[in-house]
Amino acid sequence: MGYTNVSILLALVVVFVTPMVLADDATPIPEAKVQVEQWFEANVAPLPARKGLDPALVAAEAEPRTITVDPKGGEFKTLMDAIKSVPAANTKRVIIKIAPGEYREKVTIDRNKPFITLMGDPKAMPVITFDGTAAKYGTVDSASLIILSDYFMAVNIVVKNTAPAPDGKMKGAQALSMRISGNMAAFYNCKFYGFQDTICDDTGNHFFKDCYVEGTFDFIFGSGTSLYLGTQLHVVGDGIRVITAHAGKSADEKSGYSFVHCKVTGVGEGIYLGRAWMSHPKVVYAYTEMTSVVNPAGWQENKIAAHDKTVFYGEYKCQGEGSQTEKRVPFTQKIDPTVANRFLTLGYIEGSKWLLPPPAMGYIFLTMIAFLVIFALPAVVADDITPIPEDKAQVEAWFKANVQPYSARRGTLDPVLDAAEASPQIINVNQEGGGDFKTINEAIKSIPIGNTKRVIIKLAPGVYHEKVTVDVGRPFVTLMGKPGAETNLTFDGTASKFGTMESATLIIWAKYFVAANLHVKNTAPMPKAGTQGQALAMRINGDKAAFYNCRFYGFQDTLCDDIGNHFFKDCYIEGTYDFIFGRGASLYLNTQLHAVGDGLRVITAHNRQSENQQNGYSFVHCKITGVGTGIYLGRAWMSHPKVVYAYTEMSSVVNPTGWQENRNRENDKTVFYGEYMCTGPGSHKEKRVAHTQDIDKNEANGFLTLGYIKGSLWLLPPPAY
Repeated sequence: MGYTNVSILLALVVVFVTPMVLADDATPIPEAKVQVEQWFEANVAPLPARKGLDPALVAAEAEPRTITVDPKGGEFKTLMDAIKSVPAANTKRVIIKIAPGEYREKVTIDRNKPFITLMGDPKAMPVITFDGTAAKYGTVDSASLIILSDYFMAVNIVVKNTAPAPDGKMKGAQALSMRISGNMAAFYNCKFYGFQDTICDDTGNHFFKDCYVEGTFDFIFGSGTSLYLGTQLHVVGDGIRVITAHAGKSADEKSGYSFVHCKVTGVGEGIYLGRAWMSHPKVVYAYTEMTSVVNPAGWQENKIAAHDKTVFYGEYKCQGEGSQTEKRVPFTQKIDPTVANRFLTLGYIEGSKWLLPPPAMGYIFLTMIAFLVIFALPAVVADDITPIPEDKAQVEAWFKANVQPYSARRGTLDPVLDAAEASPQIINVNQEGGGDFKTINEAIKSIPIGNTKRVIIKLAPGVYHEKVTVDVGRPFVTLMGKPGAETNLTFDGTASKFGTMESATLIIWAKYFVAANLHVKNTAPMPKAGTQGQALAMRINGDKAAFYNCRFYGFQDTLCDDIGNHFFKDCYIEGTYDFIFGRGASLYLNTQLHAVGDGLRVITAHNRQSENQQNGYSFVHCKITGVGTGIYLGRAWMSHPKVVYAYTEMSSVVNPTGWQENRNRENDKTVFYGEYMCTGPGSHKEKRVAHTQDIDKNEANGFLTLGYIKGSLWLLPPPAY
């Protein structure tokens, strides 16, 4: 793949021999499909042959930098790690070469990181996959890939949202594959899979060539100005299905979607080419093959009659059974060659100023790779590889070596966290007076939305009867009680009053949350059999959260460890049934799990739904205690739970079978229940259920390191009180 000295010679030939050309914003894409590639090569020439490009782009392309991502041995193992390495206000083209495989990540490229290229191998395209939904993140933020920056490029990439298809009943089921909100973005040979709202083609000029987009309803929507060339639009599902929902709001907007030499395919029939989500959508199909799946009406009837006069729906020289115009809605535009040409040129997206062809696959020299490996990789203090030791007496030394304070980690953490920890703010809360606030909620509300600084809320000892929520817009919050003195946060919310997930005394949506020396209680009574008495102590939905010396009290569903990477150390969790549940990827270290009550009692109900999901609960050097006997370590709430206990002391309260038998026997093949070198009378494996995993040292190590929660990038020790 790498170039030799011949490559240098060829580059010099290109620079000094090839004449400089202006990309042509006026020459239309030819009607003959066999001529399209020739048109593209003539009008989208590479950088050495171009003039008239944006100066910032010319400067960026002059010195491209390459990063490799490969879980098995690249410079970075994840896409987000690679993207985070790109400096804010980046001015150089950064080409991120992605090894084949599936990357289960929610990827965002921030506005201040322009000139990024994601590139895969065309013969083994990497897959970016996530299962975000509108219910969890909001519609436009549910995307697996979000691009906010300018001058972005993607080549040979597959992007999927694996959330289930909306059933028409569940609210918030929209699930984006990609959202492109940056200007001047190009996509070559990319595939996008979803159902409702697959691509949010949001704002800016965009170019798609040789792509594939799959969905059900409004699966290309937004306010973009975009040219789709040689792209397949494939409709799946049933019910009402619509390809586009362009969000034009006035005749003055210079936006719209142009589909040229595309192909409309799918299952079933009756598919609409577009609908008037807003008052002034602008969508044109030219030279496009439409199969019989297209509705004879072409476009969905407008719910608001006035929109018949404001929509711009054009079809020009399309082919196929679905292209017949006799039964089209009356507001379909009859466009002539002059009008059509506006949608057939690079001028439609101002392409002469920014559009470049995709880079070649082998553009970095081996000597440069060696230089990057030797000199460019940053030193890291935290270690994602060294496992927690078997000897409990060595755990604190391991922690101090691997989770050093900010002063020793500056420059190695997530950039936003690095900046936040540089100048922390302290707020004092005291119910008796003398602090900045008397309640926790008042203190939290004082933190501005979009907060960028660490805010340490120091709580005076006492009982705070409040229902506390830390919103997603308030990251970097620390709630800290005084060591050795009880600081209790209590409330009595129940599922019958608030809904299960909202019943929690403490709900955290924000990232980079820390709690230390805090007791969180739900004081609702123990539920009676058959009643909706779930009552959460805490729900943690924010990513990269840590809990030190905290205690959580409840009965059913005490702790909703829901989404994100989380760390619990020296904690105590008490409950009856499913008292640790959710989808988190969490490491519990030296934490006591105490079962109370009687009847059926289960510690964990991990909500993993497929083998591709990178989450699970790891309990290391923990202790299981309780009253009575017969307590289960976990159950299969969903099909693919992943729970491992290592070096954990299990008292006689643990059921000899260990794990609850699966009601669905198919789950015997999909659960991952692991036990490794545990101790105590409850740890004997002779009577364990047959689907308990027999894991060895190498497999166990995957659950014994900070790498399990990507801790080297964010985990810090608790601050002093």
